[in-house]
Amino acid sequence: MESNKQAIIAILFAAVLFTAMGMFVKILTPNLPVMEVVFARNFFGVVWILVALLLHPPKQIGGKPFVLALRGFAGGSAMLAYFYNMSVMSLGTAYAFSYTSPIFLALFSALFIHDKVALKTWIAIALGFSGILLISNPKGADFTFLGICIGLYSGIGAALAYLSITKLAKLYDTRVIILSLMLVGTILPLLTQLVPYANYPIVLFKPFVMPNLKEFLLFLALGLVSTYAQIYLTKAYSLGNPPIIGAISYSTILLATLAGIALGDKTPNTLVILGMLLIICGGILAVLHKHQQN
Repeated sequence: MESNKQAIIAILFAAVLFTAMGMFVKILTPNLPVMEVVFARNFFGVVWILVALLLHPPKQIGGKPFVLALRGFAGGSAMLAYFYNMSVMSLGTAYAFSYTSPIFLALFSALFIHDKVALKTWIAIALGFSGILLISNPKGADFTFLGICIGLYSGIGAALAYLSITKLAKLYDTRVIILSLMLVGTILPLLTQLVPYANYPIVLFKPFVMPNLKEFLLFLALGLVSTYAQIYLTKAYSLGNPPIIGAISYSTILLATLAGIALGDKTPNTLVILGMLLIICGGILAVLHKHQQN
């Protein structure tokens, strides 16, 4: 009972930290390229994990470097999409797109590893996709097709990354698995700087901008908040009942929506709110049913 209480406190604290992360991204990206912000967030995490691995070397079996690399690319590229979403969308909408990952995970589990798809799972998928349609095409919004695709990929990439974790968790130290994601999240933004800005076929990336002292301090705060959000998220799942923790984690969408409004986002209209609620219901249903199967 005490461990469940601690887990609930940990996941709520993680939700607050993830919301703070989104606020830092929102504050930084009007003046700095989003890829630069992604780099700063991951570079801090890479340094922190490397130090931890040096102090306490991993004890692991290994043997699946390509699966590890695929997990890193899927999760790292999803993070790029996630941060881009936060820079161009309201925070609540960006987080709603990201939290579609359990819905896509249920779908991919059926398609790729041939899990049995129960009626509850299909209902969860239907609810989630109905919510996506509503937040992607709300009255008065100016979403582009590209923007919707990037929004969806933040959930799809995360789902693909989660799909590989079950196998990797038996072979690799958790820190090594997280490091694979952060390394990709550090390297990919650097690669975008190798191509001249004018040559990009779509205006997604911008050339490097030297941060001032205030922005550099915000980078450090972003890295610190993001890393501890991940730590408390992991702690919550290790201490508590995963279905309950997964359901409570959706409080981040509400917190992010309120934080976005405080920073100047428009108050979401009825369609967007309904879409968010459908994604939350679909995601919670998918999480609960997945753990019942396990």
